[in-house]
Amino acid sequence: DKVPVIEQYLSAGCATQAMQMAAVAQGFSGFWRTGKWAYHPVVRESLGLTGDDLIVGFLYMGTPGCREAKVNERDVSQFVEYL
Repeated sequence: DKVPVIEQYLSAGCATQAMQMAAVAQGFSGFWRTGKWAYHPVVRESLGLTGDDLIVGFLYMGTPGCREAKVNERDVSQFVEYL
C-alpha cells in the first residue's frame, strides 16, 4: 500500500528493460512481449499468481542469428561534396 500501483508497474517495466539491456551488452539478443499468455488463467496458476498479481511480460532471450547482411554500396557523389 506504500507504493502506488502505477509506480509498481513502471518499476517492473524498468527492471525488465534493464535486464534486456544487460543481456544485449553481453552479446545476447531478444525481445519483450506481453501477449495473451500473460493473461491466461493456466499460465497465471502455473506461475503461482493470485489476486491482483500481474505479468508485465515475457523476456525472450538468446544468441543473435549469424546471418550476414548484404548492404549495397551507394553512389555518394549525389549527396557528398569533397572540398
